Amino acid sequence: MARMEQLAVAADKKGVFDSELDDLSAMLFADARPLAFDVAGRIVIPADMLAHAGISDRAVFVGRGNSFQIWEPDAFHMAQHKSLQKLRSARPDLKVLDN
Repeated sequence: MARMEQLAVAADKKGVFDSELDDLSAMLFADARPLAFDVAGRIVIPADMLAHAGISDRAVFVGRGNSFQIWEPDAFHMAQHKSLQKLRSARPDLKVLDN
């Protein structure tokens, strides 16, 4: 089952009249669209998505379990740093190395 289908099934199970689900569904599905592939089989990311992410000539692919995100490298490093700070604050006993 495709990832978006799994999310839709999970959202349906939560309940049709859940106001939090309305916001989540809007964020997950409202702007979702299939991506095109070029003749070599590579994903073609639409220009508006690239602009939204601030990606021009470089990108970093970041694994997220069963999926991945595509980031502008500097923005990713800043977000990763913030996540690391929050993690260390929440779990001071956890040993996490800087990259």
